[in-house]
Amino acid sequence: MRSPIEITNVSFKTAVSGYSRKEVDDFLHELRHDYEELYQKVVAYKEEKQHLQKELEQYTSTGEQLQKALTLAQKTADDIKQSAERQADLTMMQANVKSQQIVQKAEEKLQQISNLYRKFSSELSSYLQTYQNLLQRLDHEAQKVTQIGWSSDDDEETGD
Repeated sequence: MRSPIEITNVSFKTAVSGYSRKEVDDFLHELRHDYEELYQKVVAYKEEKQHLQKELEQYTSTGEQLQKALTLAQKTADDIKQSAERQADLTMMQANVKSQQIVQKAEEKLQQISNLYRKFSSELSSYLQTYQNLLQRLDHEAQKVTQIGWSSDDDEETGD
């Protein structure tokens, strides 16, 4: 994927019947701006995803630490054992619910990022295809004009 700076630094060869440099520069500037916005969003979503993954690891680590503490409490005394088991069950259910919520949120964010990336890729491909089609049409029209110009020059030279 090209970066916004790479888009800015793209240069095109000029030709006698070339395109308006200002129009091409304006288009590239607009494309770079749109691309940069999307690029920054993707970077932000990736950072948010990493943050959510770290949070998930912390919650998982906390759950493991709770399990170890509950195991130790069960070994301490028989009467505390029953209370600790009930507390462990409740804590585990809460940890599971919370971890499921976090995982679900992370998966939703990941899906959003994936959707944005697909949309961005599709839009960029569409822009590029439209631009390529425009360039081909302009090139074709330039060839027609050149051929017509040569044909009329030939006619003038032969006296027709």
